[in-house]
Amino acid sequence: MKIGFGLAVILAFLVAFTSVSVTAAEIMTLKATEGRFKVTFYPDYFLFLKGLDGSKIKTDWVDKEYYAVLDVHEGPEKGQSVIVTLKKSSDRSPQPEWCKTEGGEEFSGLGITCLKGAEGFTDQLRFKVTAKYADSAAKLPAELQDRVWTEYPEMPGRREFEMLGSFDMHIVLE
Repeated sequence: MKIGFGLAVILAFLVAFTSVSVTAAEIMTLKATEGRFKVTFYPDYFLFLKGLDGSKIKTDWVDKEYYAVLDVHEGPEKGQSVIVTLKKSSDRSPQPEWCKTEGGEEFSGLGITCLKGAEGFTDQLRFKVTAKYADSAAKLPAELQDRVWTEYPEMPGRREFEMLGSFDMHIVLE
């Protein structure tokens, strides 16, 4: 009887602690006032973020593929979220990178190439990303899974000249 009870206690203990997450994911959140996706070749995009404090954001740090979730707060896709992965930095293409590309305040013209010599210009932060389908949510930490997902071809801010309103970009650093 004592052995059976002891075994039951040990089994209950193991079951309880295997279902509890030992570590929570480390998540960095960037709050953009506006932004835009610019397609290179689907599913790869450039993602531009505006309205960030450049003094607090490190550049050239993406050393592997990281998952990120964009929560859209304005526009027709308000309340929807998009899953992307960040592309790894290279010598020729740091990730992320402050850019002077899209014509300043108007977010128009000059394309997707970051212009060098734009020292002190910290209005647009560019990430190279790969769009993911909603089933990728299973790979995200629990705190990022409860969303209304949108995916290609309905991704917000990806249509020609379409702007994203304010959004949060949650990057899973682990």
